[in-house]
Amino acid sequence: MSKKEAQPENEAWASYPGTVLVFDGEQEVSIDLRVPVPPQTRNALLALGLGDPFAILTSYNPRGENIAAVENERRFAELEAELRSSGAGYVVMDACSPDRSHCERSVALKKQGRDTAREIAKRWEQVAIFWYDGTRFWIYGAISPMEPIPLPLGSMNRSG
Repeated sequence: MSKKEAQPENEAWASYPGTVLVFDGEQEVSIDLRVPVPPQTRNALLALGLGDPFAILTSYNPRGENIAAVENERRFAELEAELRSSGAGYVVMDACSPDRSHCERSVALKKQGRDTAREIAKRWEQVAIFWYDGTRFWIYGAISPMEPIPLPLGSMNRSG
């Protein structure tokens, strides 16, 4: 493993591959990043207006460090205000631990490039973003430089 591909020092990375994405709506759409995205889930994403590649990011817990709930809520309100004022389309959703004991309010950014999403995440001091390429999810570093990680873990294709 090269130095660039080594595990990052930030412990927050360890939990990213086990995230469950939860989109509220008429019917909840739940995506467990530990398994490949099934076709019916891809169709559900289309129904949410997320047919193109998109990024998922949050403003919660900067640098992977837990902060007070009220501070996380304030930061998220500011992130939403920033996205609204810029005209960026987004869907509010949650990124959770598998047992949903820990969730972070997040956004799925519509029609924003991966680099733009990473820059937004850097402004909010986020360790990484999730990127959906239309088939699978990836983890891309924001403030932490890292080779992209295809999900689920163990995936051999690294062409993201």
